[in-house]
Amino acid sequence: MFGKEDTTYNDMRYDSMMQWLLEVREGEDVVNRGGAKLTIEYIEHLNKKIKELEDKNALKDEFLKKMKNKLNEA
Repeated sequence: MFGKEDTTYNDMRYDSMMQWLLEVREGEDVVNRGGAKLTIEYIEHLNKKIKELEDKNALKDEFLKKMKNKLNEA
């Protein structure tokens, strides 16, 4: 019923940003290197948090479906 969302543009933006951050992290400027490293770590943290929330939401959806089925059976 629902097709998979096209994330091509966002994937390209993410890859481009990560490539730029990795290049900055390898650069000579100490402040930029530290900032790039911190930014990469923060993005990884946010991605992990997003995954946790998606899993939690899926669990809630599953629970609600079971409750709805129970109500319909009664």
